[in-house]
Amino acid sequence: MASKQRLKKEIDYMVSDLILDCFTYTSMYEKPNEEVQQIIANTLKLRNELREQVNHPEKKDKSQTVKNYFDNIAQTLIDGIEDGYSKLGKMVNPKE
Repeated sequence: MASKQRLKKEIDYMVSDLILDCFTYTSMYEKPNEEVQQIIANTLKLRNELREQVNHPEKKDKSQTVKNYFDNIAQTLIDGIEDGYSKLGKMVNPKE
């Protein structure tokens, strides 16, 4: 990643897209769904944890380089967002 600021913007952008899609799902089916609420809660928890890690890189392991540290944060973000979308996708199309 180019900078901390850019990484934080990417975290917020990806999280907001997933949450918006969850709200879209809820409004389309016009019923609150516990699973959707859980996806939103997990996504917001992930966002807060990742932003905390970006803001405090001094908490990284001694053997870990700064580049690897931020690469791991980016990979964790991607994995978390993919997990949320896969859960949402199963709710939208339960046959697959």
